Amino acid sequence: MNQITKRLGRKLIVGLLTSIFLIVAGLATLTVYTAHAYAGTSSRLSGFPGLLQRMGFVNTTCVTKPGGTVCNGGCGCTVSGNPGSCKNTAALGNTPVCTCVANPISH
Repeated sequence: MNQITKRLGRKLIVGLLTSIFLIVAGLATLTVYTAHAYAGTSSRLSGFPGLLQRMGFVNTTCVTKPGGTVCNGGCGCTVSGNPGSCKNTAALGNTPVCTCVANPISH
């Protein structure tokens, strides 16, 4: 009986440690993905992206003028090391979301 209890105890501990590892790995992946998806956004974000923005994980290069709908006058910024410009990417009529958008490549 004692041997069965030890085996079940070991399996339970290994299972719990594996579960914790998978949860932490999943949360780390979600954090990196969210930070990458919102990189270059300078408008105030809400929810989990907003938390990452306040913690400094989301790169903010473009600035929304207070109370305005124009994003930093189209000033220059970088997207993954490539040149870009600040643009409002929000849907029409919504609060402006200033994002650094990569410049089109001219041939």
